[in-house]
Amino acid sequence: MNNLSVKIGKCDVAVKEYKGKRVVTFKDIDQCHSRPEGTAGRNFRENKKHMIDGTDFFMLKPSDIQNDEIRRAEKSEKRTSEASEKRTVGIKPEDINNRGTAFITESGYLMLVKSFTDDLAWDVQRQLVNTYFRKGKDDKSLEIQIKQERAAAMLMNAKTRALKALMQTVSDKHLSAIAQQVFGLTSVEEVTGEKIEYRPECGKLYSAQQIANEIGSNRITVGKKATAAGIKTDEYGITVLSKSEHSAKQVPTFMYNEAGKAKVKELFGK
Repeated sequence: MNNLSVKIGKCDVAVKEYKGKRVVTFKDIDQCHSRPEGTAGRNFRENKKHMIDGTDFFMLKPSDIQNDEIRRAEKSEKRTSEASEKRTVGIKPEDINNRGTAFITESGYLMLVKSFTDDLAWDVQRQLVNTYFRKGKDDKSLEIQIKQERAAAMLMNAKTRALKALMQTVSDKHLSAIAQQVFGLTSVEEVTGEKIEYRPECGKLYSAQQIANEIGSNRITVGKKATAAGIKTDEYGITVLSKSEHSAKQVPTFMYNEAGKAKVKELFGK
């Protein structure tokens, strides 16, 4: 996700970064300099032997961005500073040619436009270098925008991880059909941020501890007797997730309906 841009003359250049460096495309250069499409690309091909891959340009394939996103997600979980400083901005795999697309750094840009000597060219060069490549050091609003965009990306990563965990839970064979519906709806809420009021009807439910309190026992004994009697089925309740007593993990927990509660009391002679 990226909608940041920098005004260069009459053009809006979308902010793009790779490995911590601002980059531009041939199309960006041609449009800013009001040159025919293909001019920057031709200059690149003619002078490529003088340019250094990784310094003056990056030749990227879709897999480079996909792998970068995976590494960034792994680093963000470890909360390393490198993950935030060297992240890719504004470049998506679908925007890149499978054979490779060139993204030009500041030094590569200056080499490509050496032949552009008209008045517009000098003005555009100054703007691109000072405002775009050097990130407009005096423009605090742009800095704030970038921080906001990064925060939004981190939030989306967190939501994606939460969704993945929820979907793994839904596939747990121990969950009842109703529980799977509930967690499917919860997954949608996690991603969209919208509350879904609907939940499948399952009636009043009771935990093993609540039943134990009524019959003067404890939840562990209630659970053992219920398991031995084979009543932890959809007929007598549902399996849901609840927070573990000893960690932040969500663990499967059987909740008893009215019939289940009565059956447990029967097991205890109540």
